[in-house]
Amino acid sequence: MMYRPESHELIRAAQYLRMSSDVQRYSTENQQNAIAEYAQRHGYKIVASYRDAGKSGLSLKGRDALRQLLSDALSAQRLFDAILVLDVSRWGRFQNPDQAGHYEFLCREAGVPVIYCGEPFDNDVVPATTIVKHLKRVMAGEYSRELSAKVCRAHHQQALLGFRQGGSLTYGFRRLLVDPSRVPRQILNAGERKALSSDKVVIVPGPPEELAVIRRIFRLFVQQQLSIAEITRRLSKKGIPGYGGKPLGHQAVRHILSCGLCIGQMTYCVTTSRLQGPAKKNPEELWARFTAFEPVVSIRQFRRAQHRLAQSRVRWDKPSIAASLRTLLAEKGRLTQILINESESGPCHETVVNHFGSLDAAYSAIGYVPEFKRQFGMNGKFWSEKALFAGLRKIQAANGFVSNRLIDSCADLPSAAFVRRRFGTLSEAIGQAGLPVVSHGETQKRAWKRRRAAGCDEIYQGVRWTKEELALALRKLHKKVGYLTANVINRNEAAPSSDYYCKRFGSLDDARRFAGIPVLTHSQRMLAALKRKRDGKTTVERRRRHPDQRIGLHYRSDDILMGLNNLVREKGVISARLINADPALPSADCVIKHFGSLREAYRLAGIFPLEGKLVRFGLPLRILPEKRS
Repeated sequence: MMYRPESHELIRAAQYLRMSSDVQRYSTENQQNAIAEYAQRHGYKIVASYRDAGKSGLSLKGRDALRQLLSDALSAQRLFDAILVLDVSRWGRFQNPDQAGHYEFLCREAGVPVIYCGEPFDNDVVPATTIVKHLKRVMAGEYSRELSAKVCRAHHQQALLGFRQGGSLTYGFRRLLVDPSRVPRQILNAGERKALSSDKVVIVPGPPEELAVIRRIFRLFVQQQLSIAEITRRLSKKGIPGYGGKPLGHQAVRHILSCGLCIGQMTYCVTTSRLQGPAKKNPEELWARFTAFEPVVSIRQFRRAQHRLAQSRVRWDKPSIAASLRTLLAEKGRLTQILINESESGPCHETVVNHFGSLDAAYSAIGYVPEFKRQFGMNGKFWSEKALFAGLRKIQAANGFVSNRLIDSCADLPSAAFVRRRFGTLSEAIGQAGLPVVSHGETQKRAWKRRRAAGCDEIYQGVRWTKEELALALRKLHKKVGYLTANVINRNEAAPSSDYYCKRFGSLDDARRFAGIPVLTHSQRMLAALKRKRDGKTTVERRRRHPDQRIGLHYRSDDILMGLNNLVREKGVISARLINADPALPSADCVIKHFGSLREAYRLAGIFPLEGKLVRFGLPLRILPEKRS
């Protein structure tokens, strides 16, 4: 598809951006600028962007943006007719070059060519171009293989010197940042990394209270012969937090019992996983060992723990896990995370999640349908990014947009609060899902449009006002006072405030015109005000409608509390979402601004936390209407 200057038509194009890490010359901004220059020169118009930031190009794994791009390109309702990519390596460093050609072929067959903006060859299907493009794909894959070998050798050498080479840290130990001479700099907290490439990281024992927990775990496991599940329950009952404040789970306790750091030995290269392949266990002579510090537990006790672990260790795979779950289901009649962890003959829930992706997927594999329970993020660690993105795309397809309200009402997603905690903001989650990100202003306009469509704007302090009734109130007030200003309207308790008139009509002048009241210019208003002052008729000062009213808030406190009470009697429970959906009440933000918090407003309205609910408020059963008793 070529650009024809005489037609002045721009070809709609989508751009694909990818970078493997934050420190490389192929940043998404550089790619975007180069693609924009190419599009301007060759007659393309960028209408969509698909971005995979910090994603490896070895496969489609984790590259949700590329998956969505391929799906949209093969769709009949696509919004673009070409795909612009900086070069062959940005499309992917697939180890099989035919894989990259296959994805490009699918797009071309659908009428969407893939254009490489930074490559020297032309983007046409001729033998010379095909050969060069295939060589480029082979070179991109070979670059990844060579880089993987170099990095692996460097990590192994650094591990022999006693330096930490990434990976998750075991409970009870900390990372210490040191300079090239091993002079300590600082302890690194969770999520922190070294700033200089010359600095190194070593492992040191953690706080004494955590080391005491490690010794207790070994004592319970070796001397008292308790199971890992029982040890986990005892630690949870004592309220002992794990690394990062999270509870010590079944997998964490097993990892502590098998970790060589407990005897002061740092081990590296036990397993190897290259180019996103499966992890393979290496022979013991290839392991890199380094004695880092004094043992936390005795070597004899550690060996006894390894002997017992070896006797009870089972190599779980999907068929064996499914069989174990079916046996447990037949015994208990239902499956839950707690029941799976309590089973002595089966795997822990973390092993199930590692093999199936989630507990729901494991339940589906054995044909078990659990009782429906809306999840609000409390079980959030079982939600994969793939499941979250699929739910967001489902909402987008059904409604044309994504909002907090729609997420909370969707049974295929956790709560909107959980999504925000997971990704930082809702906009970030929407962007990573490959959906268009709408600005905050556009979101507000959409919300006000829904409220107007529902007739919420016609209600003021629980009373529905038509424009004719508002105009009649203005005419009566004008006839009574002789003039109309914002202060005069606000003082009149028989009609809404001036702000409400502006909201319904656009401005006070438009309200005057609708009511048939003469509209004065600014100079005429000033002259009339000066004349009233000379005649002793001073202007009306704005005053409070009642002692508890805050200036600028046009809802009475007792009206809000009565509305909250009516709402909770009707629904049985109350929340910010229910308040926002009630046209007879102001927004939840307005209630918070007026009373300080929703909890305080509930207290004043006689609404109390429900028993057994952490964040639910309502009325006791004895107070609810007869139909809810």
